[in-house]
Amino acid sequence: MRLMRRISAEPATCSRRAFTAPLVLNSPGGAQSGPATPQCQAADEAAGEAREGEPQTFPSGRRWGSRAARLVSAWARSGATPSAGAGEREDEAASAAGEAGTGTSSALGASFNILCIVVGTGLLNLPYAVSRSGWVGVPLLVLMAAMATYTAALLGRCIVLVEEEERRAGGMRASLASRATPPPRGASSVSYGDLGEAAYGRPGRWFVNSQVHITLVGVAIVYHLLAALNIHSLAADSLSMAASVALVAALVWLHVFLKTLGEVALLSYFNIAVNVALLCTVVAASLERPPASPPRTALVASDAFAFGSAFASFGFAYGVHPVLPSVRASMRSPRLYPRTVVASMAGTLLFYLPISAVCYARYGDAVRSPVMDTPPLAGSPAVRIVTAAITAHLVLSYPLLAITPEAALEGLLRVESRAAPLLWRIGVRSAFVAFTAAVALLVRTPERFGPLLDLVSSCTSTFTVFLLPSAFYLKLRGVRGMHPLEVAWNGLIVAFASVGAVFGTLDAIDALAKSV
Repeated sequence: MRLMRRISAEPATCSRRAFTAPLVLNSPGGAQSGPATPQCQAADEAAGEAREGEPQTFPSGRRWGSRAARLVSAWARSGATPSAGAGEREDEAASAAGEAGTGTSSALGASFNILCIVVGTGLLNLPYAVSRSGWVGVPLLVLMAAMATYTAALLGRCIVLVEEEERRAGGMRASLASRATPPPRGASSVSYGDLGEAAYGRPGRWFVNSQVHITLVGVAIVYHLLAALNIHSLAADSLSMAASVALVAALVWLHVFLKTLGEVALLSYFNIAVNVALLCTVVAASLERPPASPPRTALVASDAFAFGSAFASFGFAYGVHPVLPSVRASMRSPRLYPRTVVASMAGTLLFYLPISAVCYARYGDAVRSPVMDTPPLAGSPAVRIVTAAITAHLVLSYPLLAITPEAALEGLLRVESRAAPLLWRIGVRSAFVAFTAAVALLVRTPERFGPLLDLVSSCTSTFTVFLLPSAFYLKLRGVRGMHPLEVAWNGLIVAFASVGAVFGTLDAIDALAKSV
């Protein structure tokens, strides 16, 4: 592997311990770390700005909420951990070699972190997704949860394969020379981008990092749009949609003055609390407020492209994979990570299944996206209160999404080396906010929210959640060394995700075009 051939060129005296210093971002455009060995410092200086385009990672704190909030902003320095069986034995071997156990989080804490990150905006679109596919969408939602759990395990196995090859080659990971700064204490030595390079060379790393940035930009647009739609709805149409978009832009623009994201460390607690309130309120209001006419439901949708829409929505709801290596690194016992992933994904179903099944059974094809806009629910005072809380969460979470692509853009423009870097940074971030506002204003209607979310998911989450993990594993492990059933299962995942992505993209584009 190209990644492995460069290991011998790295200084053997620069141990992994040099990577344990916490990483502190004094600004999104630059980073400072704790003490490192002179050899590592020399290698970092030689690396220059080779990886300015990769997203930054924030240090993991000791509190569950603090760690989870920071993990959300670290999507690109990511991967997963081995699954049960052979993958778990690989992780145990890594632990025995001193490569694991540097974190402070328990398995329960790690499960909470994953749950806080994965359950979010996608919850609002699931009832509508089920209405697009029919009742068959409910078991499809469960199947995709199993697939997402399996591909998370594959990422972990890939990380262990790369780390074992590095140890056999005699040292430290090959990408040291390409790092501008060492990762934080407890971070995995192999990122999602490293896996792409190990499997497919530099184009693999570029593609992975591009997917991460596109994902964050797309989700930031979705957050901006949904927050504006909620404000427009709560204002009872007394505030125009354009004014609502501008108000959200003004609120989120304040993040240009943040040096770090420590100010939003409690967002993970707020996020899970809002989603619990949303689940309980929507289910209760659905049972209390019947539709004006009997609901129309179907076992299977007659439109094949509608399944693409459902696939995209379901895939978006499980889009946590890029951040999983940071969760694993935060654990005291990474060998328990497979159980943690299973528990977390099962926990998401406790949110997804009730709201999807109840709302579709109650309102049928009349259910809307976001679910709060379904006519009988829109008039509920409790739903309006939850909508206001969701809006606050969207505005507060926006910086977590924007900080990484903004930092990459600042790196490309070499903001820190220019005169008046603060003004440059404010200008770059203001331009980013203006871009998301422009797209939100272009989309502007609730009918386009679901298709926009599906388009973002089809172009990004399909790759990071389903396609890339299987592709990496098949390449790194080698088909000859795998059981035929395992090869067939990975082939099925790749084929299923590819077809779903194509159909989801076409259906989203068609829906957006028809709504113009």
